[in-house]
Amino acid sequence: MKRALLYLIPFAWLGPYLDWKEGSILGYALFLFGLGVLSYSLARSGKPKYIVIGNMVSFAISYGIALSVGEGYGEGYFNPLTVSQLVLGVSVLNLVVQIPMVMNAIQNKVMKKELEGHDG
Repeated sequence: MKRALLYLIPFAWLGPYLDWKEGSILGYALFLFGLGVLSYSLARSGKPKYIVIGNMVSFAISYGIALSVGEGYGEGYFNPLTVSQLVLGVSVLNLVVQIPMVMNAIQNKVMKKELEGHDG
């Protein structure tokens, strides 16, 4: 459960923010890698509902922040996208990365259980 609390970090907003503020793609890498590892870990431990709920919460927080800072944020840095559109796009990209990782984790867990059942 404690790992699931990491979803409270607005990853989809932090990536674009660090890109704009520092000129670094480190925020995107942290976002994709961090949430990928977190999702894989939660899937392996049999808690896929936390992944779904966590993604929705993280997106909601990120989107809320993007709306609250307004369109002046970034001053055209992300053209032709607005900040809220970018948060939506980054969140979709996150799902593209997470879904195969979660499916792999679930498949590995099932295969491990099957192998353990044959050893007995």
